[in-house]
Amino acid sequence: MIEDILSEETLCHIAGARTKTTLRAWLDENRIPYINARSGWPRVHRKALEKAMGVSTQAPVAKKVDFNFDAIK
Repeated sequence: MIEDILSEETLCHIAGARTKTTLRAWLDENRIPYINARSGWPRVHRKALEKAMGVSTQAPVAKKVDFNFDAIK
């Protein structure tokens, strides 16, 4: 789970931010949950960012199939 926390460098690249203040403002604006590390830099889980970007983690639902057992001889 710790490896799923995005790095400061990755977050800044995605947000186009250069400071922790602008990064936090971008996260707040985009409603992406985070916690602050002792350093003040926000920590974001990969799934939180994916959810905000509309990435679905649910498997697609299979369509119902009707079998014609009478056709089997």
